[in-house]
Parts: sequence; C-alpha cells; structure tokens
Amino acid sequence: MMMKLIFLLLLLIVPLIMAYVALRSRMVTRVFHILALLCFYSAATVIAGDVYATNAHMTTFTTEIHHFLLNGWFLYPSAYLGVYIPYVLWMSLFSEKS
Repeated sequence: MMMKLIFLLLLLIVPLIMAYVALRSRMVTRVFHILALLCFYSAATVIAGDVYATNAHMTTFTTEIHHFLLNGWFLYPSAYLGVYIPYVLWMSLFSEKS
C-alpha cells in the first residue's frame, strides 16, 4: 500500500517539477520533447520486434508478454512517457492562451 502511495505522489510531483523547470527555460522544454520522441520510438521498436518474434515463433502473445515488459529498452522509456504525458497536460493548463 505504501509503495502505491509513493508511486501516486511521484506521478503528481515529478510532472509538476518538470512543468516548473520548463516554464523557466525554453531549452529544457525542447529537451523534454526530444527525449519523449526518442523514448516513444524506443518503446515502439521493442514492441514491434517482440510482436514480430512472437508471430515468427507461432506462440501466443499472452504467454510472451513478459519478454518485452521486463526489457529495459521498453521499461525506462515507458516510465519517462508515464511522467511526460501528465507534464504536457500540466503545461497546457499553465500556458497562456493567445
């Protein structure tokens, strides 16, 4: 239960910190966006490769799902995207409308 609370708090706090830092520097905003693109393509490549391997071995995807869920090339980029998406939502609330 405590670990779930920590994850929930981090999911709220980290994007807010990212938004605060991004509002202070345009360069940081670009770095966040570029990092998100790299993470998206990394995670998508791992998923595509594992789906292809699953189909090539004629196995069911549900039995092979842990191969890519525990892959670091999927896990870390997905974790960043998990805080990046709330960051983008916070930024849309904080940014001035023109």
